[in-house]
Amino acid sequence: MLSTRQHAARSLSTRRCLCNIGRQPRALPAICRAASNRKEHFNEMEGLAEAYSLFEQARTMSHFQTQHELEQAFMADLGTGVQAVAGEQASRLALVSFWCEQGLSQSSSEALVQRLEDSGRRYSIQQVSAKVQRLNRILPDADIAAIVERDPAVLDMDPALAIRNMVLLVEAFPGKQVADLAQRQPRLLYCPDLPERAERVLALLTRLHPSRQRRVVAPVVGENPDLLFRMDYYQHVYMIDELPIEIQNMFVLADQGVSFLYRYYKRMRNDFIVDSTSSDEEAGV
Repeated sequence: MLSTRQHAARSLSTRRCLCNIGRQPRALPAICRAASNRKEHFNEMEGLAEAYSLFEQARTMSHFQTQHELEQAFMADLGTGVQAVAGEQASRLALVSFWCEQGLSQSSSEALVQRLEDSGRRYSIQQVSAKVQRLNRILPDADIAAIVERDPAVLDMDPALAIRNMVLLVEAFPGKQVADLAQRQPRLLYCPDLPERAERVLALLTRLHPSRQRRVVAPVVGENPDLLFRMDYYQHVYMIDELPIEIQNMFVLADQGVSFLYRYYKRMRNDFIVDSTSSDEEAGV
């Protein structure tokens, strides 16, 4: 026979087992939900990775297709121009008339023809027309005559190089029209080291600018593409106020000068630190 104390102990043990058995079914849904959440998160990340991969593939295919189409157009126009032989060079009067038809004034057309002759670029009307048509194909919204007047070398640029540089400009300066960039600085179309040059200049200006942020510097370079070539002369500087006043003024805010620029971004950094500290304190970190 069990004593009263032994009977009570056995009853308590039995109740604990029953309670534990009763709790187990309630713990299982939580475990299932956690496993389900992990699986959903994994599937979401896998889907995002796949979508990004598809986007990159489509982007690459679009680039190659555009390049192929533009190259075919360039080659077709080039074939038309090559048919004209050197002995068929147009008269000076005819070339002046041609550029007048493209929108230049009489004096500007005469000056352009003189520059072409001085540089050894002697074309027939068919040749110069084909070159202008090629430029119109690649920059349909640009003032081609004004671009040629600014830099006649664009008439002889390499088509593949021009296409590569255009793609680079779109990626380096999102939101900027390539036609506007080419109009401001036609050399961008035929610069052979443009990828390295753009990276070098943007890195230098990011280091010099008080914000230390490329997203702040890039739009300024997009508005002033000459900087991609002018900054070659200022690789040795350590502060933005060591640059010429003209370049400094490209970066100032509200015409307040460089000193205000430094104070502005210093205040922004201090405010960011204060906000971050306050957020950490509120979170109990």
